[in-house]
Amino acid sequence: MKLSIGLGLLLLSLGSCSNKQNTAITTNQKNNFIKEQDTLYTLTIDASGNTVAITAPDRNFELPDSTAQLFPYKLADFNNDKKEDVLVYMGACGTGGCMYGLFLKQYADRYQLAFMDYLKNPEFEKDKNGQLLINSYEEAEAFNPSKLHVSVFKFDPKTYSYIPDTTYVYQNNSY
Repeated sequence: MKLSIGLGLLLLSLGSCSNKQNTAITTNQKNNFIKEQDTLYTLTIDASGNTVAITAPDRNFELPDSTAQLFPYKLADFNNDKKEDVLVYMGACGTGGCMYGLFLKQYADRYQLAFMDYLKNPEFEKDKNGQLLINSYEEAEAFNPSKLHVSVFKFDPKTYSYIPDTTYVYQNNSY
């Protein structure tokens, strides 16, 4: 009888320690989730799909052109994770193109900024992994549309961002 009571108390004690560990893990997971939330952008696309409002996690974040009307340039699954991402036109246009920001959807209206750079005449194509490549074209010589400088950006899962992949000059001699 004493042995069974002692064994019961030991098991009860071990069970309560186990529950405390699980609670600690759950709390740590929640803290990590909250920390991740603090690094995400909130995007609000209006009902018509014509404009987007960006709320940055960092108060020091500034849009490149505060007067530009931001709009979703392309809605697509860029990184092949079955979520609709948003390429946002951000204005700040010049001879090198216009500024765009690519926001990869995490959940609900929360996104991670994966790319922000100038693009000119952007086009998109799928790679062998089902991810979208971003191609940017600009004239290599002024007023010569037969010679284009092409920059290709691809998704890098290690950095969770779009990085330059290749650049080359395309020459079309039929002009």
